[in-house]
Amino acid sequence: MMHVFTYGSLMFPEVWTRVVQGDYESIQGTLHGFRRRCLKQETYPVAFEGAPSERVLGQVYFDIDEEDMRRLDLFEGEYYARKEEDIVLENGKIVRASVYVLKSDFYQLVEDNPWDVEQFKLAGMQRFLEQYQGFLSVS
Repeated sequence: MMHVFTYGSLMFPEVWTRVVQGDYESIQGTLHGFRRRCLKQETYPVAFEGAPSERVLGQVYFDIDEEDMRRLDLFEGEYYARKEEDIVLENGKIVRASVYVLKSDFYQLVEDNPWDVEQFKLAGMQRFLEQYQGFLSVS
């Protein structure tokens, strides 16, 4: 069983529950030394290593089973590599969790502006769900 740190569309139950089959506990957490940016012409963000002072806020889901990890790997696709990183939970504890980070081969697709969580909720979520209906049947 693994923990997973999410920082984009998967932070939202509307997306998370369409990808995984299990019911998992979660808590807010912070990934230090990384930055979150927009991907050109997409509603979802990417994360990659940044300065030690940079951080990404997100959601940690606990004890993900193997089948759902496979589903997450398929959902994330070719742009991302799964890495184990330390996440500081909102209660101050530190856990190791899998994080999907952008592969360096794709850095040219990154925009310089930070991803806006509120903007995604207001405008991007519906577009994202409409574009990614295919993951409802990932097997």
